[in-house]
Amino acid sequence: MKKILNILLLGAVSLIAISCATTRIPADYSGIVCGEPVFDVQQNGTVKVSFCVEVPAGYFEKRITFSIMPSILYANGDVRELPYYTVQGYGVIDTNYPVVDWSVQQILCYSTTIPYHDGLATATLQTKAWAYNCLSKEELCLPLCNWTVAVPLTPVLPIYMAHIASESDARAALRGKIYFPVNGYTVTRTIATQPEITRVLNSLRQLASREDFRITRIDVEGNASPEGTSRINDPLAKKRADNTRNFFAQALKDQGYTKDIPASAWTVTSTSGMGFWNEFYTAMKESNISNKDQLAEQFLRLASNPAEAERQIRAEIASNAEVKNVMLPLLRYGSVAVNFEPIQLTADEIRVIADNQPEYLTPNDIIQASMEMEPDQAITLYKRALERYPDAVELYINLAYNQIQKNNLDAARQTLADGMLVADQQEEKDMIELQRACIAIKQAQYNEAASALNAISDKEVTRYYRGVLAIYQNENDKAIDLLSRSKDINYAIALLNKNKVKDALNVLQGLDQNCAYTLYVTGIAYGRLNENAKAEEYKAKAFRLDPSLRYLDN
Repeated sequence: MKKILNILLLGAVSLIAISCATTRIPADYSGIVCGEPVFDVQQNGTVKVSFCVEVPAGYFEKRITFSIMPSILYANGDVRELPYYTVQGYGVIDTNYPVVDWSVQQILCYSTTIPYHDGLATATLQTKAWAYNCLSKEELCLPLCNWTVAVPLTPVLPIYMAHIASESDARAALRGKIYFPVNGYTVTRTIATQPEITRVLNSLRQLASREDFRITRIDVEGNASPEGTSRINDPLAKKRADNTRNFFAQALKDQGYTKDIPASAWTVTSTSGMGFWNEFYTAMKESNISNKDQLAEQFLRLASNPAEAERQIRAEIASNAEVKNVMLPLLRYGSVAVNFEPIQLTADEIRVIADNQPEYLTPNDIIQASMEMEPDQAITLYKRALERYPDAVELYINLAYNQIQKNNLDAARQTLADGMLVADQQEEKDMIELQRACIAIKQAQYNEAASALNAISDKEVTRYYRGVLAIYQNENDKAIDLLSRSKDINYAIALLNKNKVKDALNVLQGLDQNCAYTLYVTGIAYGRLNENAKAEEYKAKAFRLDPSLRYLDN
């Protein structure tokens, strides 16, 4: 009997031992497989986070409760706990969790929705798991898996870096004409007080007292309109030139210009017919002919072919009574162009002069003054300047730049097309192609932009713009390579779009901290690092400098 009791007792102990052996939880989670999470940005501004966890068959026994415990770890150390997902084996009692059979493979799918936040750009989805045996009261809580959060980021657009000309070789001159009657060549009292020459004399009077105003050359020309024969016109044009020269030599003294003018500074020529291309173009633009803009544009396209331009104008005069009646009197003239050394003017002086006596502003004056103006003001200034300097390519380039700033892209395209007609240097053509490329980029016409860049001879110049184009095409690795020499705002933006946020921030902190866009992009970078207070601080500074940036933040 005692022997039987011992056998029964040994069997009970063995059963308990066997039971305990099967109720222990695993030492770790090395046998569990985490699937890669999916981050799906919803239209309502949230992000759906989902992933699956695969638990092998028999990994847990029937009394195990298992909980997936994810959280978002931000770059600055902040943690956002996400809802847990818990299941239990069928041997667990007194809970309301979903029941699973651990004896077979289980695929547990987790899903939750969180608000979209810039800090997700550099965050980590870290997941712990908790296992609990309801019989033995054992528990285990260990990291399960970690994944970099991958949310589609709103790309940061680059700073628009359209090329702008900083100077021009063209020089200012006081230009004026006196107009003679048919067959006339004497400068009468009435002719001497004509409005155009009076304006030149008034400008001369104002400049004569300046120490820095020194005349370097005076070009005088006499012209006869084309309706007469050369036997009549040639001597008539010469008499007009000589009399205009004599009149203006006396006018210089009358206006108070006392500095010496050597005889070699005077050039006196005469022509018959169309006169100089620039003179005729200016006369056309300043006339009251009903279709003067179309005619001027037609003539501008012939800037590089004066002979053909003269042929077409003669044909227009012969067939168009309005052009004949207006333009023939404008071709019976004596003209004066007073060239002088550049004078130093303030931006305010230039604004006043541009409204009243633009004839003694150089293209350089206009370029420098426009840099302190709003785009609307600059556009007006450049249009007026081009009437006087229709062959100054830099003025076309800068007019187009300001038109682009106002998003007047069609007008900018036409301006550049006009500029290309008078561009005769490869450098000028390159600048126009750069502008064309920038317009195409803004219009998302990337093939056209690439074509314009391919037409530029200086490939080092185009390297930068190819980098900007690459940002627009979301080719940020390529952009980083192309912009690496500049280390400027667009290089930082390429880094940011590649989610190299700390590298981008290092570049941004070395840039001009008074630039609104630099501050704005810095705010975005801090936002992606979940440094929300700094992000708001930098964006607020940017909005104060440039309120229009608020539209980018919506």
